[in-house]
Amino acid sequence: MNSPEPGIEQATARLLDLVRSFVTMHVSWKPLFIGAVITGDDRVRLYFRSPERDRTYGVDVLISRTGPGLLGAMVSPAFLANEHLHRPSDDPHCDVIVDLTDH
Repeated sequence: MNSPEPGIEQATARLLDLVRSFVTMHVSWKPLFIGAVITGDDRVRLYFRSPERDRTYGVDVLISRTGPGLLGAMVSPAFLANEHLHRPSDDPHCDVIVDLTDH
């Protein structure tokens, strides 16, 4: 049986840590984490549902560059509501895309 390449194993562990950081007790004013899709070697789209707006955000991030500051921003209602970050969505799972791959 072949074991996964070290880079894949490390990326998978980091992705699981990332998802675990959003799985907490729900607070009514915070965006709710509803899922994730791996979109490339080091890319993932995280899905959040806004409690204040009737929309779902797809947030693109690089798995290798996620840190506490970026993670904290993603669960901030004001950050996701910043329309300067929004792009139209071609993803059937979200209304708006926020690309944070260069942050």
